[in-house]
Amino acid sequence: MLYKRTEYFRYTFGEPLVAEFRIVVENGTDVESSPGECCFLDISPGGAKLFAKFDIPVERESVRLHIKFTLYEKLIDLQGVIVWKKPYSGGYMYGYDFDDNLEIEHLIVEELKLRRRSEIASGRDSKDEKK
Repeated sequence: MLYKRTEYFRYTFGEPLVAEFRIVVENGTDVESSPGECCFLDISPGGAKLFAKFDIPVERESVRLHIKFTLYEKLIDLQGVIVWKKPYSGGYMYGYDFDDNLEIEHLIVEELKLRRRSEIASGRDSKDEKK
């Protein structure tokens, strides 16, 4: 299995970002499971570390997920595969690689920039209020 070690950054969320996922059944029908909830622990333009209470069976074959989330303003809708799984705090952590899509990568970078600017601005605002 290849890992994208050349990525230039990974953004770790202070508070996990809630998202919706569906398991994609790959039998030529594009059928998806019922929605489930997961949280992004960190993200990069090409992948993420997720947490879910649901035990996704990844031991026998690769599992595709369809995930929808909002980093700042725009809905991001993508698919990818789970590349690893570890038990963690009453659930499981998953390594998730996004399908290659330059538009999605660019959108993630732009939305992260806006999110970070907003976090910095609100941090300054809260400091100013304490004075």
